[in-house]
Amino acid sequence: VGNCKMIFNSLTFLLFLIIVVLLSWVLPRTPRLWMLFIASIIFYGFWRLEFVFLLLVSVIIGFYLANQIYRAQTRKRKKLLLTLSLSVNLGLLLLFKYSGFIAYNFTNLFSSFGFHLEVSPFFLDIILPLGISFYTFQTISYVVDVYRGFIKPEKKFVLFGTYVTFFPQLVAGPILRAKEVIPQLSAKPIFELENIRIGVRRIIIGLFMKVVLADNIAPLVDAGFASDLSSLGAFDVWTLAFLFGFQIYFDFSAYSHIAIGSARLMGMKFPENFNFPYISSSPKEFWARWHISLSSWLRDYLYIPLGGNRVGVSRTYINLMLTMLIGGLWHGAAWTFVIWGGLHGIYLVIERLLKNLFT
Repeated sequence: VGNCKMIFNSLTFLLFLIIVVLLSWVLPRTPRLWMLFIASIIFYGFWRLEFVFLLLVSVIIGFYLANQIYRAQTRKRKKLLLTLSLSVNLGLLLLFKYSGFIAYNFTNLFSSFGFHLEVSPFFLDIILPLGISFYTFQTISYVVDVYRGFIKPEKKFVLFGTYVTFFPQLVAGPILRAKEVIPQLSAKPIFELENIRIGVRRIIIGLFMKVVLADNIAPLVDAGFASDLSSLGAFDVWTLAFLFGFQIYFDFSAYSHIAIGSARLMGMKFPENFNFPYISSSPKEFWARWHISLSSWLRDYLYIPLGGNRVGVSRTYINLMLTMLIGGLWHGAAWTFVIWGGLHGIYLVIERLLKNLFT
């Protein structure tokens, strides 16, 4: 199992999905819930069997600490437990996603001062667990919502475990909120043909975007960026940039369509994750349409707690830049520099315009 990957555009996933959907409508409520939880673990195990343990550790810790926060008698203890939960989740994310990057750059830093060090093979051999960013953010939002008193912690482990590991969204989102999904998982839905029709249509759209569009654009983009840059003209560079933009959109949006469609086949409604972002009339509208679940997560659990736009103009810009920086870190180290560099470039352009206006 560990050497076989069950990707969304594979016959293996299609067969797996058909079996799970049929069982979800046949089984009673409680067996259905256990079936979805076990099926999600099996789905994850098709990628790397050893990382199933890490996924379960995250689920167990989130379940236990959320209940402890709810039972805590003092605000101090609640904060301590929340800090512990955040430290564990973000610590695991940092270890698997950034330890090699940090070790490599520290080694280069010391080398610049004449200290020749080598990166430990331990850091270079770390494999990034599939979907760790998604299930980490879902666990964090759940624990934070319990701490804020927005929701009560779930008493049934299998219900919380299914919410975190539910296979349609486990590897590529959307990032789900507990208040949106747990009530749907808790009660078995009434069978309606409309759900099947919508689900199949969304899956077909997703497969078309992935197999026909994204996978055919990718070789052109790869060939373009691998070519000699001196041989490319301005039109070539712009064409490659636009093609790459559409490639990642079709690729990412395709997985969201398949996830939403797969859940709908089981009578569950997921929130939309993309809303035609390239027809936006402004950068603000673009971010409201692109990866909606991540943007709203960053807004609710980072930007607003930092003070949002209620703390003055300068502090608002700082909050925005920190939010974009964290968003970049979530995507990966390279994206952090792309986003941070883009923000810095915008700042330099504005600064230059102001100098030209007042001198």
